[in-house]
Amino acid sequence: MASVDRRWLPPVLIVLATAASLAVYGSVPPLVALQLDGVLPFDVSEPERLAPREWALFVIPAVTLVLWAAFRAAPTAGAQRMARRLFRNAPEAVTSSAQFDRFGKTYDTIVLGVVLLLLGFHAAILAALLEYPAMASRILSMVLGGSLVLMGNVTPRLRPNWVAGLRTKRNLEDPRLWRAAHRTFGAAFVVSGILTTAVGLVAPRYGLMTGILAIVASLVVGFVASGRRALDTPHPL
Repeated sequence: MASVDRRWLPPVLIVLATAASLAVYGSVPPLVALQLDGVLPFDVSEPERLAPREWALFVIPAVTLVLWAAFRAAPTAGAQRMARRLFRNAPEAVTSSAQFDRFGKTYDTIVLGVVLLLLGFHAAILAALLEYPAMASRILSMVLGGSLVLMGNVTPRLRPNWVAGLRTKRNLEDPRLWRAAHRTFGAAFVVSGILTTAVGLVAPRYGLMTGILAIVASLVVGFVASGRRALDTPHPL
């Protein structure tokens, strides 16, 4: 039941985000200029560039819905046929629908983390549109940090697949190498999430930038760890 709840929680959150946009629709002018003062340590706002409020209120929920549907379609037989064309040299198990059954709960958690991250950005945009920039910066930091911790905590339980993780040729070919690389990658994500949350609490203007840099650093750490493990691991025959 927990897995089922996790699987269908994202669309519920998307509906709630859309409902929040509808609730504030009348409070937002027809044309808006998104002000990012307080969200970043430097000013990138361009007040002279206006956009319809519909874009600001509904684009992220729509994109999130499409992305969630793509994640849900990934384990299907049709998607696996596409995966075999994209990863021609990967073992057949990597592009098999049955492979997702081995880490279904982990996959659902990662999908939930991605959806929470996008909807967190949406919540921050709503706060900015309602002229609460300080709240927007804190929302971004808290959601980004929490999503990184959530995804990093379950990343070591991923199995070789074509959708999520460090999908290098060697990682996909060698489950032992995959597990070792993703233990390091997951730990880096957890540390990044904690750091992002801490910075967001102390200095909200630097929270988003810290999170972005921490994600990049986590990817670098993960790929470096994967490369080093590959050098120490005999190539499977």
